[in-house]
Amino acid sequence: MKTISAMIAFGIIVTIPAWAHAEARIVTLKKVEKDLYQTNDGAFIETSGCYVEANEEPAVLNYEKYACNNTIRFGTKKTCEVVSVF
Repeated sequence: MKTISAMIAFGIIVTIPAWAHAEARIVTLKKVEKDLYQTNDGAFIETSGCYVEANEEPAVLNYEKYACNNTIRFGTKKTCEVVSVF
């Protein structure tokens, strides 16, 4: 019985990271103002302390609402924290 309980607990621990990660999507960005970028489909991305100048630049957006590890990674390999997407 202990073995089964341990296997179930291990399965839950191993499974959680699989669904906890935000989904990555490629977006094309242009900088609107300090810490604010706009995607080619009209969405806005608010960042925190991001100084990357983007002009129709592709980037990888990792965002999940209410998550604390949302990021955007630019082609220059610079990564910035994402506060919100609207």
